[in-house]
Amino acid sequence: MIELVSYGNQLCSGKYKIHSKFTSAVNFIFGDTFVFVVSESVGPGPLNIVIKGIVPMSVNSLEIEDGFLYLNDTKLEIDSRKLYDPLLYLHEFDHNNFIRNLGFLENSVKKLSPPQSLVFVLDPGRRSEFTSSFEYEYVKRIDLGVQEILFGNILIGVGSIKGLGPGLTPAGDDFNSGILIALNLVEKICRCDMQKSIKLVWQEAVGSNLFTNAFLLCASQGLLFNKFRELLNAVLYSDENIIIKNTESVLSIGETSGADQLVGFLIGMKRFLL
Repeated sequence: MIELVSYGNQLCSGKYKIHSKFTSAVNFIFGDTFVFVVSESVGPGPLNIVIKGIVPMSVNSLEIEDGFLYLNDTKLEIDSRKLYDPLLYLHEFDHNNFIRNLGFLENSVKKLSPPQSLVFVLDPGRRSEFTSSFEYEYVKRIDLGVQEILFGNILIGVGSIKGLGPGLTPAGDDFNSGILIALNLVEKICRCDMQKSIKLVWQEAVGSNLFTNAFLLCASQGLLFNKFRELLNAVLYSDENIIIKNTESVLSIGETSGADQLVGFLIGMKRFLL
């Protein structure tokens, strides 16, 4: 029996077509709007439809209309009780605890990130994983962009990193989404208006890749996929063991996407808070 586990609050009505397929996720597009039909292992997100009882790879059609989802020939009611809220809420805030936990997060990212990820930005020893002349140039361009973000003009840095790297979601775009998540968190922590900066960074980060633009828009609005939201909650309110567990969960996203996003987040925190 097919069951709707959760759905994101950013879903739009429409008759979607397949954009790309993976073992645990099928990505659908309607105009420039994306919806991701995913397994429970991927989990909730602002654009995710989490289903149980069917392999996502077998889903070939999606329509959202009048309070119902149509997956292949199956009609599922959109139950409001299964709506996923992607926002992060701050309750109490202990600055010293948060800074300590950010250190735990950075150490975990350095130790656990996969090869060929952007973790070399935080751990220079990982540069040895890049050996070809093309890879040397890639590392150099990332380094120059990161230095600009940390110590110069953040928009120039974000623009120079945009689109760098192979894959459906290039590492540079994942990194920039992490920067946007950091900006939104700093706004909450400092109780200051960062919307102008967020908008400028988002405008610089978006490009011709509609797929990554969808993630960048969510990040700019502080709309988090559940694995990342749970990690931020752990950094805000939990201890090292919970942080490590949730870091591993985020690092499981894509081959390097989770790692690259976390590196961007940590660089953003270094620029705006530390």
